[in-house]
Amino acid sequence: MINDKNLKQEGGDKSTNLQGQNVNIYNGISYSDAKEIFNDLFKTNFLELKYEAADIAQARAEEITAKFLDKLNTKSPDSIAQFKEPAMQDALFKTQKEFAKSGDQDLGDLLVDILVDRAQTKTRNMLQLVLDESLKIAPSLTIEQLDTLSLNFLLMRTKSTSIVDLDGLSKMIQRDIEPFINNMLSEDNQYNYLEFHRCGLTRTGSYGNLEVNWSKMYKGLFSKGLSKDEIDKILGEENKYPSLLIECLHDSSLLQISVMDDNILEEVMRELNVTDELKPKYQQIFNQSTMSAEEVKLFLLKINPSLKQVFEIWSSSRFNKLELSSVGIAIAHANYRRRTGNTLDLKIWIN
Repeated sequence: MINDKNLKQEGGDKSTNLQGQNVNIYNGISYSDAKEIFNDLFKTNFLELKYEAADIAQARAEEITAKFLDKLNTKSPDSIAQFKEPAMQDALFKTQKEFAKSGDQDLGDLLVDILVDRAQTKTRNMLQLVLDESLKIAPSLTIEQLDTLSLNFLLMRTKSTSIVDLDGLSKMIQRDIEPFINNMLSEDNQYNYLEFHRCGLTRTGSYGNLEVNWSKMYKGLFSKGLSKDEIDKILGEENKYPSLLIECLHDSSLLQISVMDDNILEEVMRELNVTDELKPKYQQIFNQSTMSAEEVKLFLLKINPSLKQVFEIWSSSRFNKLELSSVGIAIAHANYRRRTGNTLDLKIWIN
């Protein structure tokens, strides 16, 4: 509810007077009450505007408020109680103000996503502080800059643990990577701008080659396979651990190691009590059958030709040297969710 005060305002013809006032919100308010309160929050804090500009600003503020409340009500209705806190009201007002000024739907959706995360972060911790900063910085970025941050975040900071075959790899690229490729930036001034806004910094060294990184993360997907005779020769005996080998994903007449990467292989061999003598031999099979970096790149381009632009910009720009800050990660994540509908747990990267 709102403190009742007798406020007197005067203005010229066709002007809208917006006056500052404290807004107090208490637990147990309804959706309709919250909507009214949040719209009043904008009215009482935004600058005075004249003529059509006032109506446009108010309409945009109400639009973004309704969108935010709908999303919050779906994801975490209890979080509405957070708006009794001045910091949360300030976060909402920043969102209203930025959308009222621009009317940009992409920006509005991005800010709503960040604000929903902010409302669900009830303790004053690093994540809460980072989300508050993200609400300030995100409106200063273009769609191309947002997409570049998201792509950097996905390629440098994430690994899909749900991929088990080549079809899964292809779908992941199409779903998570492809939407951002056309907006990938290469110009130095763009990266200078992102650094200026504290979204990241340029490392001295790079993150290496994409094909090499992926051949390590998804090693099991890039196996050319070996024949049973070749495997038995390496082992020096018949395979005693059949679960460690499967039909090769690229050639059904051959066999390959059944896990995705070296760490999982080590873990599985430990669970199976593979002897110390045999462990390096299974590792040899894994290494010997894996594609070279160039073969990995050619295969990736075959399953999704749009990756050509990623490889080109990766090798010719500061993209592969950009290390995202916590704010850059939060904005990149919100933009990823806005574009794909998928979400990740930000606390993995920000805690």
